[in-house]
Amino acid sequence: MTIEKERQKLNQLAEQYGVRHKAVLHQSMLLDTLINKYNKIKYDDLKRKQPIA
Repeated sequence: MTIEKERQKLNQLAEQYGVRHKAVLHQSMLLDTLINKYNKIKYDDLKRKQPIA
C-alpha cells in the first residue's frame, strides 16, 4: 500500500536526518495528504451507504 510505503520512508528519513529536517517535513506533509485523501474516500463511501431516513 502506498500509505505504508510512504510512512516507512518518513521513518527512515527521520532516523537519518532528525525530525526537523526539511526532507522529513516534506515527507510528513506528503503522507498527510495521502491519509487525508484515503479518509475522504472512506468517509464519502460510508456517507453514500447510510440510509436517508
